[in-house]
Amino acid sequence: MSILNRRSVLFGAAGTAAGLTFAPTANATPATADRSPGRREPLAAGPGKKWDLDGNAQRFRGNTFVCPVPQDSAFFEAETEAMKLMRRSSLADQYACLPHQSMHMTVFDATTQDAITKNQLPGWLADCKDVSEISQRILARLQQSELTPVGPIRMKVKGFRPFDANFTMDLTPADDATFNTLWTTRRELSALLDIRASNFDTYQFHSTIGYRLVKPLDSDVPPMERLAAECTALFTGDAATVTMEHPAFNLFDDMLAFPQLWLLPKA
Repeated sequence: MSILNRRSVLFGAAGTAAGLTFAPTANATPATADRSPGRREPLAAGPGKKWDLDGNAQRFRGNTFVCPVPQDSAFFEAETEAMKLMRRSSLADQYACLPHQSMHMTVFDATTQDAITKNQLPGWLADCKDVSEISQRILARLQQSELTPVGPIRMKVKGFRPFDANFTMDLTPADDATFNTLWTTRRELSALLDIRASNFDTYQFHSTIGYRLVKPLDSDVPPMERLAAECTALFTGDAATVTMEHPAFNLFDDMLAFPQLWLLPKA
């Protein structure tokens, strides 16, 4: 079966986890040559990636520091409405969306399984053989740390990224207190864990709604632009800002869940 000839497959894992159901496209037809995997270069899907070519979440282990999006917020409601717009659009076959319960904003990226295979771990973690061992060592160091307590994290909408990458809303601190809190936390975690990504100083806070499985064709640009405009209109009024839930050190086996292991100290 072509990876692009029905929406229910691409949204299957994420949609089921979110309690959503997706009906097959009514006029679905057998895949044509220009919709075959050979004509669609994989982007966020394939061996070793977060998704397979059918949009199912693959095992992709790691640990991170994230704030959950509060599910009683107008921002969360706008994200879920944006997901509905995506699933009704002609682009739905090309994306896999996150389940509602895993919506979040990353504060600081720690490690993933790729860091082991690519020998990119800091020295104090270099002998670790798997993500579980890394997580245990990070947790022990966190528990012995004296990190600055974290105050409320209030973010405001900056705008959607181009849809030729992922389905992502960029965010920016809504006030000076949040800016100082986020960057103090990022600097302290970087020093404590001896982890500093190449984009550390230019990092863009964001909340990802879905991942683009394949690279777009030129014909995808007009519907991407229309969808971006429709989704952007949802994030106005109360949905233009959001106070995130308190950040924590989280584990993940895939993109469907980010269980908390250790809360950062509260102000």
